[in-house]
Amino acid sequence: MFTILIVDDEAGIRDGLASLNWQTIGYEVAGVAAHGLEALAFMEERPVDVILTDIRMPFMDGLQLLGAVKEKYPFVKVIILSGYDDFEYAKQALKLGAADYLLKPTIIEDLFAIFNTLHRTMVNEKQIEYRQATLERKERLLSRMLRVNFLKELLAGMVSPEDIEQSAAEAEFIFSQESDYQVSILSLDRMQKGVSGISKKELRLITFSLDNMLSELWEARDLGYHYVDPETARCYFIGRDIDSQDEMLQVKKQLGSCMGLWQSTFTISIGVTVTSIKQLHGSCRSAELALVSSDEGNRLCLGTYVEVDSRSDTQEPVEQDPPVPKGTHYIIEEAKNYLRQNYSKNVTLKKVAEHVHVTPNYLSALFKETGENYIQYLTVLRIEQSKTLLKDPRNKIYEIVEMVGYSDPAYFSATFKKYVGKTPLEYRLSMEQ
Repeated sequence: MFTILIVDDEAGIRDGLASLNWQTIGYEVAGVAAHGLEALAFMEERPVDVILTDIRMPFMDGLQLLGAVKEKYPFVKVIILSGYDDFEYAKQALKLGAADYLLKPTIIEDLFAIFNTLHRTMVNEKQIEYRQATLERKERLLSRMLRVNFLKELLAGMVSPEDIEQSAAEAEFIFSQESDYQVSILSLDRMQKGVSGISKKELRLITFSLDNMLSELWEARDLGYHYVDPETARCYFIGRDIDSQDEMLQVKKQLGSCMGLWQSTFTISIGVTVTSIKQLHGSCRSAELALVSSDEGNRLCLGTYVEVDSRSDTQEPVEQDPPVPKGTHYIIEEAKNYLRQNYSKNVTLKKVAEHVHVTPNYLSALFKETGENYIQYLTVLRIEQSKTLLKDPRNKIYEIVEMVGYSDPAYFSATFKKYVGKTPLEYRLSMEQ
């Protein structure tokens, strides 16, 4: 009996596929997932034989999932579900190694026919190839486990100086003696007061997604090493000093796309520079001090970037990014900046939320924290822009209506009077006096 993982962001389709009588053709449904990251987290605990996945999903789509699966689980078969508009994606999926694809909507007979063919293929595959792939994966996992355990013990100061070099070699931990190094810490702000209120499933998904992305952003680019604490979702980086700060800024920007998944902003702190791996524990401690000492208001931003100044005896944290107004959320600042650039267009809450990578409900709640809602901010922005345009007599009022994002002159006039106390014409005349 082969196992299937069904991945689709639409609950109705996901549950409908899972309810089919798969056992009649030699399969059983091992689980379901709403997107690629959730599927990979599931695979970490329970690998399956076949993944049936949609293409368009949030956080990690079907093609990204396919690529990740082929890299980590080369023996797993992936079948793509594609809408008619996604046909080109399906062809691309086949090039990437998908076993087959189906176009939505599909009928059970076609679905089962493909899975019957796949069943025969998997039965006929040489078992030695399967075992070899499994063995290689276990070796990679063992190597990573050794390295992670070494990092944890090293940064905690649990490795004696005389044992460090041997332990590093056993963990395939390679360091140059000619470079300086720093330890950096990334912490999700919602975790600052612990993980109470966060389910084990959510914590596991958060830590897995962090580890998965950081492997691509950090270690795949040969920038150093990292590990994620599964109990706190706190990430520890070890990198060369010459690269750390610039690379941390790049990591910060790229991780911003997952704030919607984590429902949290994050803080990055950088410890003092050291010249030996025997001193990395001290760099880690200084990064932890910078993290807990950073200003509470600044921790609200997307990636507060704090560093312990290695030239100072007091080791006070200093900001490296342009200052963010105290208590102002970076997501809100980014949303407002987007609105300032696009107020003349039909900018909906959904569009702005997509731009800053959060859900509309989450963005709406953040706006309310500032004392005004999304509509109020956009309206005031448009009215202020129209007041500026009205000062130039060359701008016709009906032209200004469209220039600030309105389509109905009467509605614009009523809104303008509500906020300014005068009609657009009255305001223009008062400016001419």
